[in-house]
Amino acid sequence: MQLWREAWRFAMRSIKGYKMRALLTMLGISFGIFTITFVFTLVNTMQVSLSKNLSSLGNTVIFVHHWPWKDNSEDWYKYFNRRKMRYADYQRLQQHLNDVDALYFAAEIHGVSVQHRGQSVQGASLSGVTRDYLYISGNTLVQGRDFSRLEMQSGRKVCILGYNVAGQLFGGQPAVGQKVRMKGGELLVIGVMAKAGVTLFGSSADEDILIPYPLMTRIYNINERAVDKVIAVKATDYRHMAALESQLIGQMRISRGLRPDVEDDFAINKQESLMQNLNALFGYLNTGGIFISLLSLLVGGFGIANIMFVSVKERTKEIGIQKSLGATRSFILRQFLLESVALCVLGGLLGFVLLFALAGLAQLALNALDLGMTVVIAPGDLLLGLVLSICIGVVSGLLPSLVAARMDPVVAMRQG
Repeated sequence: MQLWREAWRFAMRSIKGYKMRALLTMLGISFGIFTITFVFTLVNTMQVSLSKNLSSLGNTVIFVHHWPWKDNSEDWYKYFNRRKMRYADYQRLQQHLNDVDALYFAAEIHGVSVQHRGQSVQGASLSGVTRDYLYISGNTLVQGRDFSRLEMQSGRKVCILGYNVAGQLFGGQPAVGQKVRMKGGELLVIGVMAKAGVTLFGSSADEDILIPYPLMTRIYNINERAVDKVIAVKATDYRHMAALESQLIGQMRISRGLRPDVEDDFAINKQESLMQNLNALFGYLNTGGIFISLLSLLVGGFGIANIMFVSVKERTKEIGIQKSLGATRSFILRQFLLESVALCVLGGLLGFVLLFALAGLAQLALNALDLGMTVVIAPGDLLLGLVLSICIGVVSGLLPSLVAARMDPVVAMRQG
């Protein structure tokens, strides 16, 4: 232990003697460690946020839509021209599906304007929905109530506002019982949804206005391409998901009159399938990030090795004196190896400082944008960065340390 402490003292003295050179040397390693931990942090943050957003959909909910949740770059034209969901499809599913806890039909149109006593909201999303919409979507109310069965059946002029829409129209005052004006006349506000924030997909229930579906059919032409439609079905239990999916496909094909040799003109979308596709994407991001980071670390490692060779050359006489006074090869080896490792570890710690600084700024930006995301720095990624720093220090400093350890003391003092 005494020899290790003495070797460490010599290594630190060398680093302190050339502070600027040591700092410039560490920057190469710090950038590499910062890059690899930054990539892992980015992927972790996206995974956690996506898992949070997807969990709100529920793992027992199936969405029937004309677009599948997958890479649509090659077949987008086919999906774009598919028939959209129909209310008749929803009615058939209502009558023939088993093991269903709830289901809804929703028709949505964007870019709607709504007014109240001089206050106006532009660009809201209007959704004509059936019962169970709030239950399946997981949205809760901070004011008022859900639509009654009679309001749904008759299409009364009532609405539920998103949190931001209500805030802009009423300025924090109670909205329930007030009336808002939009296309179709005046609507009575019966509820306000709780603040949901912006999802990672860019949507937000805070900008929504919900009305009964029959009322939607009187205001807009539901068959227009601009009106998006979806059916959501919630199973009574996860164990019934496979059977429910099979029933859905069969009933949808019957409802649409598809022959056995014709492929489905609708998509069955689930949380699991989307998460699988996203995990594959995260895998590619991780692989690409690791490759780029290893290149940075390789360049930094060569820089450390080069500086160590310079350090050995400058301290040739010192090495000769130490060996003439009885220093062993292992002591000289430890001395330069510890210096190399110390430079890399300090560089890694500097990379961590950069990572935490950037993460703090990113979190402030996310909070300001109200995205509901939290930057996730995993302890395992920091440990990996520290281990990589030590490994690079050992690999980069091994050859210069061996050169120093094998010097002949007489030749070393003469050259020095």
